[in-house]
Amino acid sequence: MKNKQPKKKRRNNSPYWFVHLVALIAACAILYAAVKTSVIDAPHWNRKAETMLQLDSIRLAAPQRGNILAHDGTPLAQTVALYTAYVDFKDPVIDTLLYVDIKHPKGSGIPDTLNLDVLCSYLAQEFPVKTKDEYRQYINKKRRQHSNSCVLAENISLEQYESLKNISSFKNKRKGRHTGLTKQRSYKRFYPYDELTSVILGRASQATAEMLANNKSYKRNEWHGTSGLERGLDTLLFGSYGTAQKQQEHWGFGVRVLEPPVEGYDVVTTLDMTIQEIAERNLMHMVRSQRAEYGTAVIMEVATGEIRAIANVEKNKEGKYTFKTRRNYAITAIEPGSVVKTLSMLMAMENGKVDPYREFNSEGAIPEIGGYKAISKYKNPLTVQEVIIRSDNRGICKIVGDVYRGRYNDFVHDIRNSGIMRTMELPLPDAQAPHVQPMAFEKQWQYYAFAQMIFGYHNRFSPITTLSVYNAIANDGKLMQPKLLKSLMRDGKVDSIFEPVCLNEHFCTPEHAAQLREMLHGVVNSPIGTARGIQGGRVVIAGKTGTANATIETLSYDADGKKQYGEKYADGLWRLAFAGFFPYENPQYSCIVVVDKPRVNTAWAGGVPGGVFRAIVEEMYNRNLLECNVEYTPVDSLPQPPRNSASHNLDKNIYDYLHQYPAPDTTRVKKAKTDTAVVEAANMPVVPSVVGWSAQEALYELEKLGMEVELQGMGRVERQSLQAGIPLQKGMKIKLILK
Repeated sequence: MKNKQPKKKRRNNSPYWFVHLVALIAACAILYAAVKTSVIDAPHWNRKAETMLQLDSIRLAAPQRGNILAHDGTPLAQTVALYTAYVDFKDPVIDTLLYVDIKHPKGSGIPDTLNLDVLCSYLAQEFPVKTKDEYRQYINKKRRQHSNSCVLAENISLEQYESLKNISSFKNKRKGRHTGLTKQRSYKRFYPYDELTSVILGRASQATAEMLANNKSYKRNEWHGTSGLERGLDTLLFGSYGTAQKQQEHWGFGVRVLEPPVEGYDVVTTLDMTIQEIAERNLMHMVRSQRAEYGTAVIMEVATGEIRAIANVEKNKEGKYTFKTRRNYAITAIEPGSVVKTLSMLMAMENGKVDPYREFNSEGAIPEIGGYKAISKYKNPLTVQEVIIRSDNRGICKIVGDVYRGRYNDFVHDIRNSGIMRTMELPLPDAQAPHVQPMAFEKQWQYYAFAQMIFGYHNRFSPITTLSVYNAIANDGKLMQPKLLKSLMRDGKVDSIFEPVCLNEHFCTPEHAAQLREMLHGVVNSPIGTARGIQGGRVVIAGKTGTANATIETLSYDADGKKQYGEKYADGLWRLAFAGFFPYENPQYSCIVVVDKPRVNTAWAGGVPGGVFRAIVEEMYNRNLLECNVEYTPVDSLPQPPRNSASHNLDKNIYDYLHQYPAPDTTRVKKAKTDTAVVEAANMPVVPSVVGWSAQEALYELEKLGMEVELQGMGRVERQSLQAGIPLQKGMKIKLILK
């Protein structure tokens, strides 16, 4: 019998025991970390998450900037939400969307195509900045370069984006699934009448680093005005912040608005874009034809002081004429010249006894300067009326000197206390107040300076301030505050209205206003008036010419090397002005036109600014914008004038509408010696005949042909320097004699 061996204990010879041990230890560590994170360190991580995600924290909700509108609600400046549409190449759905065939039924005649082709065809049609092939190449290139995204269209509206999203390339995806198409919103300040009102409206932009440094209350991404009405009305247009809260939602994160932001006011101005366009175009024509430095024109409603138009034109550094001027010349204080004689006469009539029909001798005007021995081309005696009608310097000095003798500074104080010092309280940041200062009268030159002050030097008025004087005379002596704001609106409803403000009910008596209106009527309609060249239109106008020595800016440096800007008189150059009102029988509007340094008619205020004044009046009559006593007769069969709101290149319809006269009479034109038949046979352009045409018609036609035009005189074309029918070459110079 064999002895049995004792059984040995079986060992665990599994080769995975170490792996099991590591897994057990890792599980314990994970469990510990989970407990530590979620229980022990929970307060710390909750605070950190709240800091990073800002959950439940209150944040500011930015408002949308308000719009600026014309008096009839036409938008002049508005904030527009625009979108950039792009495809996200990180989304894998893109390949199954754009790079799959669209199968068409056999026999339909339509070949199979890629979804990408459909997209590119749509983009080329709706946003033709690229062709279909260019869009395809662009998208494929972005995909090959492994770009994160590819922009399809920029600065499009929400409606355009929705239309893009609904094309077949994207719309067939099941609801709730990604399409790979997304958008990014941005805001843009849009100015439909950019050139017409550039220096009036100004500009608004997102806060720059410079703006943030200069104004500590500004925040990044805020929109603020930098110039013009945008800056002057910034607090009204900006609105006020609301509050919002970021919250976690089941699909991610969202923002809940707690208190909605208050959008900025929509500001309704008094500007009339039809009148504005009339003023701009006629001013441009005259300033350019006279080769002047700049021009400005303002049109104001007599009864209310509402400004209907402010026009500015100047020659830029490149020598081209533009509406985008360096400054708003209508609110820039300048020496007014002889248009201020009307104010001087008004002060004398209001503060002394002045008989408009009395004859007097203008000798001994200012005794302290030896009778002011300025040479007068008019023989004495003169009537008071003739002083204004003829614009006599010595005569106006005699009238004012007699009334204020021995108390000359009272003349200054009466002007300062009349209300006109407040005429520039406008929402325009660069508006310059009138400058009229008393004198010490300690030296002889100060008496001479006082005499010059009476007829337009040594004081400074902006054209709007000067116009306010004429507006008051037309308004029976009531001085109105020039008004640019009509009302404030919010959510399409009127919130508040700006009523007309009378600065002085008794700027002058109605009797004196009537006498001054008669004098100003004589300036235009009398055979001896300085503006007699613009009489005879369909609307009777009244006004006053003004001529002053033009100034040029100077630059010098002080002892520390700092720039010092000043000005000096420009020899032989003048600044011309005409201010008045119309229709004379029942004044509805007042207007002032200033043209600086004309090179053609250098000192003819009646024909240069007066010519712009007359053209504006006649066109306003043509468009039935005046409440005249005479029966209105349209000159064209068009029921309404065509709108030319944003462009100054007149198209054919607008030019035809503005064509006020019958076809020109060319019977006086001699036949050209050149054989025009040979020229026409060769289809070569020829110089046309513009004899009998108005200056505006001739200038438009000839400049359209590329010719350089010089105008001399006023009225219609009597002669032209180049014969009609000769071969035309661009850049040819032609001189037109007007009469």
